[in-house]
Amino acid sequence: MPGQGRSSGKQFGRDYSALVEGYRLEDAETAFVAMGSICGTVKGFHRRECGHRGRSVGLLKIRCYRPFPGPEIAKALSGVMRVAVLDKNISLGSKGAVGLEVKDALYGSGIPVYDYIVGLAGGDLRKSDIAAIAALAEKGEGDRFYGLRQEVLR
Repeated sequence: MPGQGRSSGKQFGRDYSALVEGYRLEDAETAFVAMGSICGTVKGFHRRECGHRGRSVGLLKIRCYRPFPGPEIAKALSGVMRVAVLDKNISLGSKGAVGLEVKDALYGSGIPVYDYIVGLAGGDLRKSDIAAIAALAEKGEGDRFYGLRQEVLR
């Protein structure tokens, strides 16, 4: 995969050789991990909120799900205090697929990983939702559905 990314980077001027892409992780206490369109919302939240609200938040975008980049994720997240995974899917056992994989990648590191199932069936995820999820992660509350009506969860 990295070889193909470098090859297309030379041809098109955009290098996609990395399986993950970090954004403001250097001094982040909380790292969001996500795939796809959610990443733009997290970056927008960071630009709007983090500078003047005292939140130390970063993002790790997963570009390739298989083969899962576990070692790359562990290295990129080694300096954070907690991880909030934003999953737009449900895997067997009602857990998010990305959350399960990230927990496996960070097993033994001592870094808590909280999974949030968001945006199911095309539901919106707003910057205010990102702020609320960051607050939940800071309190150590995770592994939950976020943004679904309670009657759906019963």
